Amino acid sequence: MSRTLGVENLSDKKLLAQVIRHRLSESLAEDLAAELLAKFGSIYAVFNAPKEAFCEIHGLGPSRYFMLQSMLELHKRTLQQAIQRQTLDCSETTAKFLATHLQHHQSECFAVILLNAQNEFLAFKELFRGTISSAPVFPREIVRHVMIYNAANVILAHNHPSGHAEPSECDKMITQRVKDALALIDVRVLDHFVIGVGQTVSFAQRGLI
Repeated sequence: MSRTLGVENLSDKKLLAQVIRHRLSESLAEDLAAELLAKFGSIYAVFNAPKEAFCEIHGLGPSRYFMLQSMLELHKRTLQQAIQRQTLDCSETTAKFLATHLQHHQSECFAVILLNAQNEFLAFKELFRGTISSAPVFPREIVRHVMIYNAANVILAHNHPSGHAEPSECDKMITQRVKDALALIDVRVLDHFVIGVGQTVSFAQRGLI
């Protein structure tokens, strides 16, 4: 492979091969990358694959699975550090950050972004985990974290493991419950994002909040 070729020009197979190539020949790495893509269907699915299924492929193992998960975690931390103390007034930036953190979960996860009075990023917290279709949400726990960080505003978010980002009636009810609880301490809910696979819905943009 030409070293002058930008990574953005590589095929999915060649890019994945570069990630798993450590101590492998280029041809073997590409064969394994092709097998991964054939088994799971996409790069997204490869990174989201269960450890046991990933390691079933001969020539791969826990160390290469850990390598991929480390890359995913680096990407998450890069995005989080990029928005530290920034004003989150762009829904596209917020949606990208949340999608990176939440779309890979195989069960539903409810999270909050805590902001100060200027809507600057204070913290991101994944607070509640559930099943493949729901997660219990306790407003008092969100209030507790708001008090810890002295937040003035919050952005809610959760993923739909099904991949479809359309808000449910339950999503709307939970949003209102959290809004009502936070209103008692003069904290605003600015938005609620529902994260699917390759799609995100903003309650604010839909006029639902």
